[in-house]
Amino acid sequence: MPRADVVVIGAGLSGLACAAELAGSGASVFLAAKGMASTHWTHGGLDVAAPDGASTSRDGIARLAGSAGHPYARMSDHVADAVAAHRARLDGTAVAMVGDLDMPLAPIPTALGALRPAAILPMGQGAAVGPWEGQGLLLLGIGHFRDSWVDYAARNLTAGAWPGGPAEIRAVTADLPGLDARNNLNARTLAVLFDDPAWRARALAAMAAVVPPGAWRIGVPAVLGLEAHAEIHAHAQEVLGGAVFEMPSLPPSVPGVRLFDELRRRITAAGGRIQVGFDVVEVERDGRRVRAIHTEAASRTLRLAADTFVLATGGIAGEGIRAHRGRRLEERVFGLPVTAPNDSEWFSDDPMQPHPIESLGIDVDDHLRPIDPTGQPVLENVRVIGSSLAGMRYLEQRCGDGVAITSAHVVARSLAARSAAA
Repeated sequence: MPRADVVVIGAGLSGLACAAELAGSGASVFLAAKGMASTHWTHGGLDVAAPDGASTSRDGIARLAGSAGHPYARMSDHVADAVAAHRARLDGTAVAMVGDLDMPLAPIPTALGALRPAAILPMGQGAAVGPWEGQGLLLLGIGHFRDSWVDYAARNLTAGAWPGGPAEIRAVTADLPGLDARNNLNARTLAVLFDDPAWRARALAAMAAVVPPGAWRIGVPAVLGLEAHAEIHAHAQEVLGGAVFEMPSLPPSVPGVRLFDELRRRITAAGGRIQVGFDVVEVERDGRRVRAIHTEAASRTLRLAADTFVLATGGIAGEGIRAHRGRRLEERVFGLPVTAPNDSEWFSDDPMQPHPIESLGIDVDDHLRPIDPTGQPVLENVRVIGSSLAGMRYLEQRCGDGVAITSAHVVARSLAARSAAA
């Protein structure tokens, strides 16, 4: 039966980053996950910290570090190293990042025509940031692709305030070859089509035919290939004659799938093992230590034993934490204590405000071990990372990715150092 130095539970950004760093350091790693996680939903960049009033990600980190109970209050000194390690893993790949912690947080357009602050993005989205200097924004949609709303987005962006934004905002739509005969066309299907050089050449020619004269940055749906994204992005810029950037929309997120695939390759290339699709159904304990977990398998459970277990299953949005009748909260793998606002505050009268229970999670000590209300470790060889951690509003503060990779880095570095000293 499998045994590893570390078993990581969860395949979101934090779990993948932790497993990749541990495997790269020479540790024996097994990553087990119930299913695909946040990467397949999000934009593939790094929201490190962008609370209200922050000018840069580094400024945002400092502001959040001053909030009692926020994960950055414990880990802010490690964020820069974590970002550097994450970028180093991705350098030279199609999901390499542009931007840094000191780049001004710039408003970039979303597929719905809103603006969100960003500074660190995949290279395929990098042209969305930076001074516009008289350039226009051309939103180039794809006919028959239901998740492309360029006319709607252009109207919203034109009507809204965008200080220092583009000189003009316009929307056009291109009909690409063969799409009218397809049903249930999603972003991943289009990305696979773009990987085909012959189809891509015809598709880019059709897109170029609708680009009007002018100095444009061109926003396109995030579908420019899965396997050959860097080549396709460069080809698109050449054919369309402008700086092209992808705009993620509804899941599946192609930039997120690319990120997941690249981190999975890093883990397996370093000798790590991955099992996705089977939930944890049993936990073996010895006092305050976990000896093994059992996951579902084809005919019987699979026992995974390890020295350390890293919980990266996420919060309530990813079912890492569940709410039961009677407003009882439960961490679903180990049954760890969950810290949350008083249940009278679980619901808001304003649907446009952040959800009050966004800050729920698991309290930890300086080693990221789960603790009880007295501050004592509940399980000494369990570490908690990512959005399972209590105390942050990862959507409102735009810090979820930063907390994910920083907590992953802190745990990976700590466990690797302990292994080297043993």
